[in-house]
Amino acid sequence: MSTATTTTAENAGLPAMLDTKDVAEMFKRCNLAVYAEARRIYYREVNLNPFKTYSKHLRQMIEWWFWDWFAYDCTVSGIGLTGNESEDLRIELQYGSGAGISPFLALAEFMYDKDERIGTREIRDFRELDDTNFASVFWIRDASAVKGRLTVEDIIHGGVYEVADAHAASQYDGAHGGMIVNRIAHVRGVWRSCAIPIYEARRPDDPQIGDSLARSFRETGYKPDFAGLVRFFYGRAKDTGLDWEDAEAARQAGTLDALIKKASNR
Repeated sequence: MSTATTTTAENAGLPAMLDTKDVAEMFKRCNLAVYAEARRIYYREVNLNPFKTYSKHLRQMIEWWFWDWFAYDCTVSGIGLTGNESEDLRIELQYGSGAGISPFLALAEFMYDKDERIGTREIRDFRELDDTNFASVFWIRDASAVKGRLTVEDIIHGGVYEVADAHAASQYDGAHGGMIVNRIAHVRGVWRSCAIPIYEARRPDDPQIGDSLARSFRETGYKPDFAGLVRFFYGRAKDTGLDWEDAEAARQAGTLDALIKKASNR
């Protein structure tokens, strides 16, 4: 078993972590059909523009977000991984709320049963992360490098969270505005970042912009899931066919309204 956690003597105060790449790779080895089906669904939902050239870095990040989406947001049948080849080949993707177990938790429980390094503290961390994690668009209200904390507002679902993230807090130290699109989870009594951000922008930072974005999401009822968020920023919108970058360029050129009107008349 090559999968490892990040819990060590040096960071014993931090929760145990399980790399989502390890989750995806384990299922790729144990049940290629589940892995391949999930990957097809993800890239279909993200809907990248086949006529646009994406940088190698961005393509790597989009694949990384697939690992996160697969590990946290997909569900598989039964109790997940057993270590029995014939049993694991029977695992299927499950659809619908409350069905199955996440691939992340499936591997975590398997490791708890088979790997002596994973004890009660580690599996409790994994279960809490699995139970509480969610991704959203967050408006930065405050950031403190000294505290290693961000205070953010969830502009899609509502709510304000104090999030432990030393790297982001240092990057945005003193900021009272800006946007970060990421996944957070409540583990050991603290909300924490638990993934690589999908998108970050320190500007615009006007609080009125944050309020306007929140109203736009809530008034339209638009609540994208994780793959939908990746699509929102990097894939093609279902109405205009534009990604975030192209839409912003059209807005600055004064042609966005015409493109939206044209799309709505199709």
